[in-house]
Amino acid sequence: MPNVLLAVSGGVDSIVLLHQMVAKGIAVGVAHVHHGQRRASDEEYRFVERLACAYGVPFHGTRLELEAASQSAFREARYAFFETVMREHGYRELMTAHHADDVVETVLIQLHRNVIEVTGIPERRPFGSGTLVRPLLDETKQRLIEYAEHHNLEWREDATNAKTDYLRNEMRHLIIPKLQAEWPTLVQDVCTAARLNREIWQRRYAAMADWMARHIRFEMKAFHVKLATLATLSEEERHVLGRLLSQRFGVQVAEGMTRLMRSKRGTGVYDVGGDFRLEKRDGSLALTERGRLSIPSPQRVETLPERVTFGEHVVSLEVTDGGRGFPLDALEWPLYVRAPRPGDRISLSVGTKKVARILIDAKVPREKRALIPLLVDASDRIIAIVGIRVSDFPEKSDARCPRLMVK
Repeated sequence: MPNVLLAVSGGVDSIVLLHQMVAKGIAVGVAHVHHGQRRASDEEYRFVERLACAYGVPFHGTRLELEAASQSAFREARYAFFETVMREHGYRELMTAHHADDVVETVLIQLHRNVIEVTGIPERRPFGSGTLVRPLLDETKQRLIEYAEHHNLEWREDATNAKTDYLRNEMRHLIIPKLQAEWPTLVQDVCTAARLNREIWQRRYAAMADWMARHIRFEMKAFHVKLATLATLSEEERHVLGRLLSQRFGVQVAEGMTRLMRSKRGTGVYDVGGDFRLEKRDGSLALTERGRLSIPSPQRVETLPERVTFGEHVVSLEVTDGGRGFPLDALEWPLYVRAPRPGDRISLSVGTKKVARILIDAKVPREKRALIPLLVDASDRIIAIVGIRVSDFPEKSDARCPRLMVK
């Protein structure tokens, strides 16, 4: 059973890679993707299929059905196919024919896009359930052509590679040749610099993995870290931390972490997708699972005194003859303890105010606001936001009448 899957487009780079792997006696399979965008793609598909047959290796082909898609969309679909083939046929490695000239193009694109990690193309990285390997990164395009000509290999040229309407092709045909005219060792120098920079970033990732173990409290679907500790990290270290945490939890936390740290507010929430969000509060940053809130049902109160359990809260209702509390004869019975609803307003001495605004001002975390108990009477007039604010509706009773105390 072949263990290595080769991505073969039919161009000289992948044709050389296939020839070299077979010459070394490595058991391989061939994967080819027909992008459905050019007439020549039909012939290229048949060419690669015949070549695989000639070499006596398995062939796996597909045709994409994407209309007017972007280059990144085609790339995602292409690699999704490779991953599927690997999973269904037991391949452990995917090999692609990226070479030294590709590294230079990638570095220039990364610089153009202001990418933090300017590292070119890695020799290998995890892919699906296996590994993506690029064994030709030390070879220039010219040397690959010379190899193909020396061994009388046949290949196909993709006519779209000559166009300059994509950034990579613009780098390849317009910018890099001008640089090489003044800098003959461009490819070698850039590849060396990219490799050294990759090694620096690899050390950063290893160091930050150790830092995480010492400074972050992990739970199954959450983590907690002190903001003061995060503030000691450099921009590069925080970038690595964001990448590592994103990989661990399967959501993108880097942008949310940056925004919440830059915010001058003491609290904040940032949705990172799915059922997760980042929360900033009490001097810490935490990733929490939003989940589904289980809001308690309204509780009816007909007699006093009474103790009402509402979720995690216990509401104590007592009668007093003192001057504090709500006059019982001003209330419409029965009373209810319920959760806040959209549009709820409470009466204050200066008018009314939204319950939601009061909860925000009281710095009640967003996920807990729907669980705060409200005491209301039969007319749905809010008597109290329990533990936070009481109503100031006008006094109309004798100060010595029985009164309701809410705790």
